[in-house]
Amino acid sequence: MTLFEYLMVLVSIIVGLGVAEILTGVAQQLRCRATSSGYWLHSCGVVLVFLALLQSWWELWDLHDIQEWHFFGLVLMLIAPASLYLISHLIFPEPVRNSDFREYYYGAMRPIWWLAVIATISSTLFHPVAFGSDFVNWDNASSPVLVFGFIVLGSTRTPAIHSFLVPTFLALLIWDIVRWHPSFSA
Repeated sequence: MTLFEYLMVLVSIIVGLGVAEILTGVAQQLRCRATSSGYWLHSCGVVLVFLALLQSWWELWDLHDIQEWHFFGLVLMLIAPASLYLISHLIFPEPVRNSDFREYYYGAMRPIWWLAVIATISSTLFHPVAFGSDFVNWDNASSPVLVFGFIVLGSTRTPAIHSFLVPTFLALLIWDIVRWHPSFSA
């Protein structure tokens, strides 16, 4: 087992738990569709978190050649996946049955956006702090916009702002995946 494989086991577990939370929540929502009212913005947020989990795991392949790690680098690497796991756990109301997803979105979901701030900042700082790479690069170009936007989402309940920012961030994430990390090879 290589050092990279050893470290990726822990990341993969955290990401896998987050994906399981999302899939479980979607399954419960489908099961309870007669007694709960969905909300398109909540669904958009679920897709955003699901893709962010996959992207956080996918982008770590770039580290497969690094031969020396420090504990602080490991901790910094785990902050974003751990934050995304917490978001995955909190993104669905409990119980799902008889839930109003619009009400849940503008109420109990607000801490999710603050966790997204933490995930974005840690992801942005990870390579520069842990490995000394350039802080300013095209892969991090959207990070200041995301941090500011997630702060706005965590601070306001204005539907028009949420209706603009959440789909925009989903589109930015998809663009980031397609533009910077569409594939990898051994």
